[in-house]
Amino acid sequence: MIRRFVTFVEENDLFSATDRVLLAISGGIDSMVMAELFYRAGYRFAFAHCNFHLRGEDADADQRFVEDAARRYGTECFVKGFDTLQIATETGQSVQMVARQLRYQFFEEVAVERGFSHIATAHHLDDQTETFFINLMRGCGIAGLHGISLRQGKVVRPLMFAFRRDIEEFARTQGIPFREDRSNQELKYARNIIRHKVIPEFEGMNPSFREAMA
Repeated sequence: MIRRFVTFVEENDLFSATDRVLLAISGGIDSMVMAELFYRAGYRFAFAHCNFHLRGEDADADQRFVEDAARRYGTECFVKGFDTLQIATETGQSVQMVARQLRYQFFEEVAVERGFSHIATAHHLDDQTETFFINLMRGCGIAGLHGISLRQGKVVRPLMFAFRRDIEEFARTQGIPFREDRSNQELKYARNIIRHKVIPEFEGMNPSFREAMA
């Protein structure tokens, strides 16, 4: 996994070994595996974490977990809290859209102020497939069907070589701690319906569906 990670970064010229990269860390399995890979590869990095205050004590526990993890890795951790529900009410936007905007705005601010050349998010190949279906469902044009870009401004996605199963296996075998967001199982969100209902149906017809989509 580490060799594949480094090879993917180098072949796609995502960043160099001397760059300082700001990692978007939620505390979930994807971002914690990303942090471990950065650490083992010897890259220079720090954490950035958003507390959207949407899940009560769980959200605060996530923040403490990320701060503790940063201390274990011996790196900085930049944290910001938001009254996401209030902002969504005032702007008339969905909570998900507001959270996304706040997240990337915060990451960009930290990167500029602290001199980070790149911002890394833990999107992977399964996220790519799910985003494809979300875009399709929304009736986007051809341009919207490319899924998630490998790089977008300062933002890079260095886990786009791995499937969710690869990440889960690495976390299990290496004993990487992470926090489970219970909302990932709730079927009131379109992405979760696609993840837990739609994609398994395609896999029933084609066991290699994930590889085919990638």
